[in-house]
Amino acid sequence: MLDILFSMQSRRAALLTLSTAALSPLLGQQHDSVFFSKADFATISKLADLIIPRTDTPGALDANVPYRIDHEVSVTPALQPIFRDGLAALANAAQKAGGTDFLLLSEAQQTALLTNMSEAETAPDELFFHALKDLTIDWYYRSEQGLVSELGFHGNTFRANFPGCTHPEHWPTAATVSEAQK
Repeated sequence: MLDILFSMQSRRAALLTLSTAALSPLLGQQHDSVFFSKADFATISKLADLIIPRTDTPGALDANVPYRIDHEVSVTPALQPIFRDGLAALANAAQKAGGTDFLLLSEAQQTALLTNMSEAETAPDELFFHALKDLTIDWYYRSEQGLVSELGFHGNTFRANFPGCTHPEHWPTAATVSEAQK
């Protein structure tokens, strides 16, 4: 469903998204939310951090993923009710879990609530979790932190040759037979 939503974006919206993403490191970590309230933006930030935390490589917060999610939701009307309903469901679950705000729960409780949402098979939990996870992963691996620091992408590099797969078990049957005859 999200693939359809993203493919329906106009060229102008796509260019705006790309230009905003390019400028986001210059804007720093502090910014005014475009779509979310300050409290909801803080929750989205914590959720993105739980999905891709900082380890020996940068995490979602290092890549400014919450800002990019905020912008994406603001320019994609179909995502707005998913995030509104999902954040409301998360707030209700947090109230039941500890009688408090999601951000005031322990990290173990936050992770448990996020896990419950990931396993849900009904809206709004299922839609919210999958939209949040997809956007977090998508924007993280579009960033320098995800693409270069974690995946080690070096850009368009020239290769003199491309040896292909060196595992015989991955070769087509004809290649395996002719290789075995050598």
